[in-house]
Amino acid sequence: MNINLLPWRDAHQKRKKIEALCILGAACLFSICLVMYVSMSFSSKLADEKTVVKYLDSKISALDKSLLEINNLEEKKSKLLAQVNILQKLQVQRTETAQIFDELVYSIPDELTFSDVERVGDKLIISGIASSNSDVSRLMKNIEDSVLLRDPRLLEIEKQTLNEILSYKFYIDVRVESFAGTTH
Repeated sequence: MNINLLPWRDAHQKRKKIEALCILGAACLFSICLVMYVSMSFSSKLADEKTVVKYLDSKISALDKSLLEINNLEEKKSKLLAQVNILQKLQVQRTETAQIFDELVYSIPDELTFSDVERVGDKLIISGIASSNSDVSRLMKNIEDSVLLRDPRLLEIEKQTLNEILSYKFYIDVRVESFAGTTH
């Protein structure tokens, strides 16, 4: 007996071929879906990262503006502090000038007059007229006893005659010692 299995084999091979094509189609469909899912997932993560980067850039620019404002405020603060220091120095000098004149009033003998008092830095240059050398000496001793005035130095003294009256023109320099708040 001869059995012909050829049609059955052909049918079986067609079925196997269709199954293989179905499996291959399903695998391709699965692969395409997987690639699309991965692609969409990466796109979503990339979009999220771009959003985060934009947010961070906006925050950084806001901080840069704040830093610029802080630097401007620091600069203004430095200028204001410099102005305050200048005003404080002027106030101290103003008070000091009044104290210096107060000291000079207590130091000057009755027979002596000042013709010029000039301040250059921490020095006073005093010129005046005295009726005798001893008046100039008394002035220098009184200045030595002063609180703010130190180290009187006689620069020049010259004899003068005005209206037949003998007088002495003198020039003294004195060191001014900064000592705020001192009164006589």
